[in-house]
Amino acid sequence: MARAPRSVRRMSVRDGEAIVNLARGVMVTRSRSLEAFSFADARDAWLIDDGDGLAFAFVGVIPPRRHALASYYGGLTLRNGVPIGYGQSDIVGRSAALSFNTCNTFRGGEAAFTFARWLAALRHVFGTTSFSLDPYQLGKGNDEGLESGAWWFYSKLGLRPRDAATLRLAREEQARVQRSPRHRTRPATLRRLAERHLFFDLEPAQPHPLVPLGALGLCAGAALSARAGSDRERAVDEASAELLRHCGQASLRGFSPDQREAWRRVAPILTLLDLGAWCEDERRALVDVIRAKGGRSERDYVARYLAHPKLDAALLQWARAQAD
Repeated sequence: MARAPRSVRRMSVRDGEAIVNLARGVMVTRSRSLEAFSFADARDAWLIDDGDGLAFAFVGVIPPRRHALASYYGGLTLRNGVPIGYGQSDIVGRSAALSFNTCNTFRGGEAAFTFARWLAALRHVFGTTSFSLDPYQLGKGNDEGLESGAWWFYSKLGLRPRDAATLRLAREEQARVQRSPRHRTRPATLRRLAERHLFFDLEPAQPHPLVPLGALGLCAGAALSARAGSDRERAVDEASAELLRHCGQASLRGFSPDQREAWRRVAPILTLLDLGAWCEDERRALVDVIRAKGGRSERDYVARYLAHPKLDAALLQWARAQAD
């Protein structure tokens, strides 16, 4: 994880289109689908050369399909130019929720090494320090995940549950394996283990919580209904205007159409926060963050999000207040 990739370069639009077509071919020939590839933006494509024939292609999505807060990138794993796997990373601040798959033909062998180098690429390209895998990736509602031993694959690499009961069950199962190397975890136990996320933190003493995007969305929807009932457009207009006032903006003059849409999407969420308690510089800095959301590359947005002194902390503070 400490070793940086050999190089990171932005692809030309032509090369980006070629890598998007290659990624879609990998998906369709395996009867798979990945949202980041279905709505890929060839203008936001990056080639990460890890050396020794290993490379990763990261591709962002077109502005109309971007999420309000998270940034998601499709990833194609290449060994000597041959696609051997794929994944998706959903990034919020320093956290990335991962979907990782090695194509059947190439499982075993270097799969663990490749996964570790993928995390290193995410760290050095986006500044990610906390990684998570959701229950589906581990086998919840996913028989392939159970049969492939996904939970043990990631556990052996150091990913751990944060939930106390699941952590206790994991330690009990690991003790059984240590006592008897021939022990095999029962499917029922694997299903219980797969009920919770697994995490890997580069700074274990300071684990980065997950921003509850689903809860944020539900609360934003309820707040819009409280503003204007079923007139959703009017409610969004009011939230957008409120955010403008908080940020000291008279209008969205000078914003591109994509940047205007990014503003309208994020306004119902940001107006849930106590923006009035922020200092003026923190509120004004939000403008550049949101404009980057509608810019050419979401890598710029991730960087501005990380550089904002208040945003991530305020979102997590809101989540804790809702939990209490």
